[in-house]
Amino acid sequence: MKNRVHLICNAHLDPVWQWRWTEGCSEAIATFRNAVEIIHEYPELIFNHNEAILYQWVKKYDARLFNEIRELVAQNRWFIAGGWFLQPDVNLPPYENLVRHIRIGREFFKGEFGVEPKVAYNFDSFGHTAGLPKLLRDFGYEFYVHQRPEQEFMQLPDSLYQWKGLHGASIPAYRIEIGLYHSERKNITQRLTEATNLALKLNRDVALFWGLGNHGGGATRIDLDRIREFTADEQRVEFMHSTTDRFYEAIKPLIPNLPLYEGSLQRVFTGCYTSLSRIKRKAIEASGAVLQAEKLIDIVPPPTPSLARRGQEPLTGLRIGLGEVWEDILFNDFHDILPGSCTEPAEQDALDLYGRAMENIRRLNMQSITSINQSVAPLKAHIPVTVFNSNAGLTTMPVEFECMSDYRPFWEGEWTLKLFDRQGNEIACQEEQPDARLPFHRWRRKISFLAKDLAPGVHHYYLTPVETSPNHTNSLSTSPNPLLINEGARNSTSALKESTFVPSPSLSFPRTRGPFANSQDLPKISFLVLNDTADSWGTNAFSYRDLAGKFEPEHPERIIETGPIRNIYESNLTFHHSKITVHRICYADWPVTEYKIRIQWNEEQKRLKLAIPVPVENAKLTAQISGGSEIFPPNSQEHVHGTWLSLGVPDTRHPIPDTLPPDTRHPTPDTLLLAAHNGLHGFDYDGSEVRLSILRSAAFCHEQGYNLDNGRSHKFMDIGIHEVRLAIWEQGPDPDAVSEWLNAPPLVWPHLPIG
Repeated sequence: MKNRVHLICNAHLDPVWQWRWTEGCSEAIATFRNAVEIIHEYPELIFNHNEAILYQWVKKYDARLFNEIRELVAQNRWFIAGGWFLQPDVNLPPYENLVRHIRIGREFFKGEFGVEPKVAYNFDSFGHTAGLPKLLRDFGYEFYVHQRPEQEFMQLPDSLYQWKGLHGASIPAYRIEIGLYHSERKNITQRLTEATNLALKLNRDVALFWGLGNHGGGATRIDLDRIREFTADEQRVEFMHSTTDRFYEAIKPLIPNLPLYEGSLQRVFTGCYTSLSRIKRKAIEASGAVLQAEKLIDIVPPPTPSLARRGQEPLTGLRIGLGEVWEDILFNDFHDILPGSCTEPAEQDALDLYGRAMENIRRLNMQSITSINQSVAPLKAHIPVTVFNSNAGLTTMPVEFECMSDYRPFWEGEWTLKLFDRQGNEIACQEEQPDARLPFHRWRRKISFLAKDLAPGVHHYYLTPVETSPNHTNSLSTSPNPLLINEGARNSTSALKESTFVPSPSLSFPRTRGPFANSQDLPKISFLVLNDTADSWGTNAFSYRDLAGKFEPEHPERIIETGPIRNIYESNLTFHHSKITVHRICYADWPVTEYKIRIQWNEEQKRLKLAIPVPVENAKLTAQISGGSEIFPPNSQEHVHGTWLSLGVPDTRHPIPDTLPPDTRHPTPDTLLLAAHNGLHGFDYDGSEVRLSILRSAAFCHEQGYNLDNGRSHKFMDIGIHEVRLAIWEQGPDPDAVSEWLNAPPLVWPHLPIG
């Protein structure tokens, strides 16, 4: 039997890249219409396409064309490939996002076309998390096709191999070995020759992906005529118009003997871990918020019988709205949006889409919580406060919110707000400066408190104004002696009155164990500026260590808020035309130090990194990836991770190999330091310091072949204001839980009636 060349016709179509989604939508309709016409003219052709979002657009804007496609699918002339919502980046999105990409895509294709593909693919994604094999298996996939990282960036044992990821899961995989995932206008004969030679050399079937693509296109009549001519003359192999699933069935007998590769498929395009950082932070925020909304909807009480009889089912509407929000968020996971390789107008579209998603989440949450509050016993209070915690990993955590102290200001006397739980037990709280700055006798208040035993679910509190002479002030303190929490301070609110001078130009973070009585012994974080002339993708750049300078303080760190719950210290730092304001938040009875960092960034072709010194040389660094965690080597190169990392002393009794990913391994008792953040996905580690990439001001949608030094001005990414959050702690809370708290803190509704 002859070896076969599987001719897999597709039209790679980025919904967004050098264009906005409206152009991508237009091209999807044109490409699909062209495919239908050519299929009728060439009876041997099978057209392959994935990505539910493109089919949704066709269904919405050209229903007749959609019905024609449905008929061709039933005739096996049009093949639904892959079956995902779209081809996302598969490094940066949270695991739950990847779950939805598959689930929503498969549900759409099953419902509309009655098909469930066996083969998943992400041709153009820039690296693939080791969490994917298990996820693919969980959804019934049997084979995975990808292109990147190419052989020049990463060696694999073979193009056809067994990929083993986290949790021991594995799946056979195929890295495209002939050209790319598309063909050019005049190279189909060359590709056919390469495919023929490869099939003869390997003595097995090979796949040739062809068809114009990226901005759509697909098959052309010229290419189909050339294929007919070539295959009529070449008799050494068999050519067949095919699909990804048919190719998988052909190579299935080879699977038991495939060579093994373990771990993530990395690395390529390291600039994508940081480019367009606003989108990355919004992605983490929106993903956390929609999961939170999902959990809140789950506890909305069912409708009363009278409402049900009238057909008023609020839960149905909530869940439909939630599905629409998920699709908005998933769209921005696309591999030219979230990684930051699109144009400035496309970035703005993405931020607008996150804005719509977040506003719809707030609307859904409001509808959910009012339904929940109406179903409980009434609570009469001056200021009722409803708190929803969705975090099952933390039962003690800080909560903060703002409220009005009364309908009008308390013009006379001194008043403070006291916080009580539903049973009337007073809860220690602290008043701080709200966002509004009006001279109206502290009419607007900001409240912070440490919630304890806060199980997942809805909790009710209330605030009562009390006339008093407060023994503390919320005004800015110019004291040069900011407090540093130590072991004693964590267990005694009286210790908050003690302070230690920190003259260092860097920012201290407290250790929660160990003999660090002298503040000079504490590790310091710093902000480094690196030269970064790489393009949007960071093509061929694997390390960013060319130091241009660092941010220096304008004044010593000073205390701006103090009280029984927490102290807040402020530092202002500058570099050239840029400025950073850091609020370091230390809690009296919680081991996590929180940082709120506001950056005014005005540097071009530079990268901002936050450096964290490591107290022990060559500690093991474990970091979250989508689907679990991996150990990373101290090689000073840029790597990608999720939203937390940990450093620990290696266990000499049970050493962990550098090259093997652990199974969702969380920090051990030997953990030295943990850090969580809101989307700083790029980092490097040299054994003594971790550097988190915060911003990079590469040119928008710039590929390295284009010379920026051409006398014209250019637009650079990330210029402007940014808000970054960071948490650092030692042993204690689980990093997944702290990351969830940081990115999806408890929801609070003051003034909302209860009962």
